[in-house]
Amino acid sequence: MHVDTLWSNVHLMTLDGEGLGVLRDAVLAATDGRIVHVGPAGSDAHLQPTTRIDGEGRWISPGLIDCHTHLVYAGSRANEFEQRLQGVSYAEIARAGGGIVSTVRATRAASPEQLARESRPRLLAMRAEGVTTIEIKSGYGLTLQDERKQLQVARALGEECRVNVVPTFLGAHAVPPGREAQEYTDEVCEVMIPAVAAEGLAEAVDIFCENIAFSPAQARQVFDAARAHGLAIKIHAEQLSNQHGAELAAGFGALSADHIEHLDDAGIAAMAAAGTVAVLLPGAFY
Repeated sequence: MHVDTLWSNVHLMTLDGEGLGVLRDAVLAATDGRIVHVGPAGSDAHLQPTTRIDGEGRWISPGLIDCHTHLVYAGSRANEFEQRLQGVSYAEIARAGGGIVSTVRATRAASPEQLARESRPRLLAMRAEGVTTIEIKSGYGLTLQDERKQLQVARALGEECRVNVVPTFLGAHAVPPGREAQEYTDEVCEVMIPAVAAEGLAEAVDIFCENIAFSPAQARQVFDAARAHGLAIKIHAEQLSNQHGAELAAGFGALSADHIEHLDDAGIAAMAAAGTVAVLLPGAFY
């Protein structure tokens, strides 16, 4: 049997069965970019590879997936990290004009080229660690033009860096300065989501449901708009308090509920019943 490439003298993590599915001293073969053979050393006698690669005892695993990132943005909030280490809370920083809004200012001011230039090293670093599929959220534009810019840069970087990018529209990440939450929610639902869906810029819609962001009623409004335009649903929920956002999102068949430090038993049960994935983000919490 002809194959394009055969790797020998490798250890594999197949994820088959229990645990990692470790297979030591193994061979792996691929044709047309697809794996066609996995087995112990010596199981490849019937294979005729165009290229043979000695793995020299290295490990091969499936590509890693990062299902929650805000990779495309401009600026830095290193000073806020220092504040957090000194005990200042996330909410206090946000109320003082920092947090999400700080990054919004820098991202709005950046050209697409600058945004790509600043974001590219982050994606390449993740690829070097074995990440082959990555979700990238918008949410640092908070206008249709700037949200569109983030999503377009995310897709372009995925193609350039040969990483599978799954873009998510997070227009409801924060209430823009000078706007009212309900007024802005209406714009997200009536203007932004239809445009993003029509242009094929995102695969899902996310919202930050929290006492410093959007209410459960506003989250429901966003979910209704996402569903009407054929987009999947995600939520930032129960990060700072229990707003029952995860339970609400599960009722819409959400792909995931993320953060969830304050999730209660009812939210857990609703997510389990719906198959909504629980995404933990300890780096953000600490």
